[in-house]
Amino acid sequence: MKNQDSFNWDYQNPHVLEFQVLKESIDLLGHVNNKVYLDWCEHVSWDHSKSLGITPKKYLELRCACVVVKNKIEYLGSLFENDRVVISTWITETDSKLKLSRLFQVIRVQDNKTVFRSNVDYVCINLDNYKPTKMPDLFKEAYKVTSN
Repeated sequence: MKNQDSFNWDYQNPHVLEFQVLKESIDLLGHVNNKVYLDWCEHVSWDHSKSLGITPKKYLELRCACVVVKNKIEYLGSLFENDRVVISTWITETDSKLKLSRLFQVIRVQDNKTVFRSNVDYVCINLDNYKPTKMPDLFKEAYKVTSN
């Protein structure tokens, strides 16, 4: 992979993963199926959270999690089998109480073109009753804005 700073990221400080488009990711139209982008977003989101010390195990121990409540998606190009992509996420907003937002960006490596962008809003919920709850201290400390 090229140096991550050489890509046309929307913000500095990207948390990056790289993928190669597999045959099973291709839909009947011959390009990557829309749901694959969401899978990549989930992978990079978890990887970023783990790098901040928040693992699935921590979610279960704390009995709370951040869940998607809104997702604004832009499909800006197509990907095909064997294309290489880099995907990044940033935390773009947080109130350090209940809500946070992430931006996801997918860039096709061969031409440095952004082919997907998604702005996602999350709310912290209690895993016992699935109702909104205040973020635990770990979330407040770890989930800081990274898009500056």
